[in-house]
Parts: sequence; structure tokens; C-alpha cells
Amino acid sequence: MGVRYPAVAGSFYPDDETLMEILRKFFSDLGKEGSERKITAGVAPHAGYVFSGYTASRTYRAIFEDGLPETFVILGPNHTGIGSPIAVYPEGEWLTPLGRVEVDSKMARAIAKLSGIADLDELAHKYEHSIEVQVPFIQYVAGKAGKDVKIVPIVLGIQDEEVSRTLGKAIFEASRELGRDVVVIASTDFTHYGVMYGYVPFRARGEELPHRIREWDFRVIRHILDFDVDGMFNEIKKLNHTMCGPGGVGAAIVYSRLVGAVEVELLQYTTSYEVSHSTDAVVGYASIVMRK
Repeated sequence: MGVRYPAVAGSFYPDDETLMEILRKFFSDLGKEGSERKITAGVAPHAGYVFSGYTASRTYRAIFEDGLPETFVILGPNHTGIGSPIAVYPEGEWLTPLGRVEVDSKMARAIAKLSGIADLDELAHKYEHSIEVQVPFIQYVAGKAGKDVKIVPIVLGIQDEEVSRTLGKAIFEASRELGRDVVVIASTDFTHYGVMYGYVPFRARGEELPHRIREWDFRVIRHILDFDVDGMFNEIKKLNHTMCGPGGVGAAIVYSRLVGAVEVELLQYTTSYEVSHSTDAVVGYASIVMRK
């Protein structure tokens, strides 16, 4: 079995013992591991930990206190453009500074086969950060529970309603076929504002900026809270919104509805401006969970 080595350790998150120190701070309010297992999916950001790490931790805290699944299916956008447009990592292990986590190869192959649109492809994952930054959070909460969990990483270069519905259904069918207890993680950031992104949909200054970005993002988030895949994509098109991972969020919604989810909760929303106070590049982040 091959090993996927970290591509952004030391930049997006620490590559030494300070990683564990940061995670302990993020999870300082971690409660007891639950057993109800009502959470079906979560949304978490994938920026540098200094900007979005605490917000991402809220998703994993909720999952830990609900009860950990056997397998996390993690869907993130392909920022690099390398590899298959819909790429499922087939087998092996992912390495981070916290150690190794095993890929659920049977689940990965079942999703690819049942979807009819995904390829088993390692190359698309080699330099991509959107899934990698989620893995230390999973390792931390799994360690706290004393459990071994597996992952199925999927990166998307094509993101639309059809892809979301096809993958969401394939994840559902694969989990049933194999008897897997699964939580889907959609890795995404929301508005990317500023000259560094070449995108300034509205003009705002100083403290007004995060409020305007929040308004912009909540026009999309409200559809997520309603399990509304079509509404989310329509709003993104209408606004020319720069949310980078709508395909994964759509798949999480479809999977969640198929397994009987009835509730969506926004746990936290923030922006990078609250850390950087720079208007050159501002990104919105949300932590969301879906429950039965």
C-alpha cells in the first residue's frame, strides 16, 4: 500500500509538536464522546489553521460528542487542476505529523464503481490541501476516543448539481452495500474577496467588510440549512459567488437526506479579516452539521 505524504504541513498547519498544542487549544472545550450517532455530515473550512482552524474544529467537536463513525468520506475541491476531474483516493495511508490514517479502500472502490463518474486516482490528491487539512482534526478526535477510523478522500474538479446528486447517492449506496457507518465531510470555504482573488463583488471598508461578506455568504448558507441543493447552486450562479466546494456540500446534503437527516445546524461563521485585518484577501468560513 502506498503512502500519501503531507503537501502543506509547515504552511497551512504546523509540521512539528506545536500542531498537537494548537489542536488541544481548539478542542479545550471537548466533551465526552457520544454514542447517539445522529450526525450524517459536516461542513468545515480548509484554510490555514490560524484563520479557520478553530471554526473547523467546531464541526469535529460536534461529531466527537455525537459519536465517531467508522469512515469519514471527505470531499474537497481540486485547486490544482491536476489529475482526474472526480478523483477518489483508492487505497493506502495518509501521513500527517500526527501519524497515519488508513484509506477505506473497499468504500473508495465502491463509491467509484457505483457513481459511474469517479476515477480511482492518487495524482489529483498529491498537492491538494482541501482534504489534507481535515485529517489532523480527525486523527485528534479519534485519538481522544481511542478508536481507529478510516477515510475516503475525494477531490472534485467538476462541481455541479449532477455531480453532487450522483456522488451523494453513490456514497449512500456504498455505505449500505458494505454496512459502513459513515459521516461525510464537505471541505469548503465561502466568499473569496479582494484584489488577491481578483474578485470584489461589493465595496466595503474596515469593520464593514466582514459584515458584508457575511450577508453574501448567508445567501448561500440559508439554502444549505434547508437541504436545498438546487437553491444553493442557483444562488451561487446568481451571485457569481466564489464558494470553492459546493459540489462536496451538495453531495453531503444528498447523502444526508437519503439516510434520514432532518436538521442542519450552523455552529460557527467567521472570516479571515477577523485575524488578518487585511482587505486584500478575505475569506468566509462556516462550520455546519447535518443530523437525523
